[in-house]
Amino acid sequence: MINGFNSNLNEGFKLEKKDLNKLLNALRKHGQIIGPKKMGKWLRMELIRDASEIEFKGISWFTSKKHVFPEKQTLFKYNGNKIEKYSYFPKKVLFGLRMCDLNAFKINDRLFLEQSPPNENYRQFRENLTLVGLFCDEVQDKYCFCSSMDLTHYYDLCLFDKGTFFHIKSGSTKGDKIIEKLKLKLDKPYFKELPEGGLKLSTKQIGDLYENQIWQKGVDDCLSCGDCTTLCPTCLCFDVQDEPNIDLKSGVRKVKWDSCMYKDFTLVAGEHVYRNTRTNRFKHRIYHKLDYYPKKFDGESMCTGCGRCIRGCPTKIDWVGLVNEMVDEKCEVKQK
Repeated sequence: MINGFNSNLNEGFKLEKKDLNKLLNALRKHGQIIGPKKMGKWLRMELIRDASEIEFKGISWFTSKKHVFPEKQTLFKYNGNKIEKYSYFPKKVLFGLRMCDLNAFKINDRLFLEQSPPNENYRQFRENLTLVGLFCDEVQDKYCFCSSMDLTHYYDLCLFDKGTFFHIKSGSTKGDKIIEKLKLKLDKPYFKELPEGGLKLSTKQIGDLYENQIWQKGVDDCLSCGDCTTLCPTCLCFDVQDEPNIDLKSGVRKVKWDSCMYKDFTLVAGEHVYRNTRTNRFKHRIYHKLDYYPKKFDGESMCTGCGRCIRGCPTKIDWVGLVNEMVDEKCEVKQK
C-alpha cells in the first residue's frame, strides 16, 4: 500500500460511537473529510462536517475514483516553449468506503503506481488521500456480489460496527499514527467475513465462454451509453486532448475519462475500429475484468463486486446472471 501495509489485521481498538467526532477531528489534519451522505434519494460521497451527517447504510451511487483520477483534469499548460504542470493535489480523507471501493484503490494503485513509468498526477493525488473503510455487516442491496470476488483488507483505517462501539483496525503506518494520537484502548481480536447475499457469481473462469450465444441477451439490451464504465471504480480508461488558444502558440493539454463501450474508443488512423460491434465491446469489458487482467496480474480479478455496473445500467443488464446461466448450461451438457 502507498502508506505502508500493516499485516497485523487481527489487532484492533475500541472506538465508542459517541466519540466518532474525535476520530473525525483527528482525520481533518489529513484533509477535508468526504463521506457517505444522503442527498434526497441518493447516497453520495460529500463533504462531512459532523458525524451526524454520515449515512452508515447503503453504498454510494458514484465511486470515489474521481479523487485520484478526476473526470477531466489538466496535465499542463503551455505557452511557446514554456510548460506549466498541473499542481493542485488537495488533501482528502475518504471516509466510509466499502471493501469493494477500497479494493478498487488497490487495483488502481497497481495499474498507475506499480507499472513503469508511474502516472505522476495519480501518484500525487493518491499520496494526499487517506482511506477509511466501513465494513459491511450485511449486503447493501440486491446488486452487490463482493463475496464472490478476491477482496482483501486495503485501507489506512477501517471501522467494524459492534453495536455500541466500533472496532477500528489500522492497515497502514498512517493509520497507526492516527490511532496512536487517539489513545484508544485495545479491543479483542476481531475478524469478519464479507456477508453472503445479493448476487453470486458462479465462476470467474470465463475464458471458454467467449463464443456462448447467451452473451447476446445482454448485447441486445445494451445501449453503449458507457454508464457501466463511468460508475465502475476500476474503469480508468482515458483520452488525451489538446485545447489550443486562438494564437495557436498556447493552450492546455487535458486528460478525460473515456469508455471501451464507445465505438470510437478503438478508432485509429484510416477510420478503422478494432471493436466495431456492440457484441465485441460488451464482452470486452467483462473479459477485461475477469480474464485479461487476472492473466497479467497473478490471478486477481479487476472486478470488486460493487454491482454499480448493473445498479446504474438503464436497462439493468445482469451480466453476472448471464455468466451463471452459461455455467449452468455447460454443466447440463456435461451431465448429458
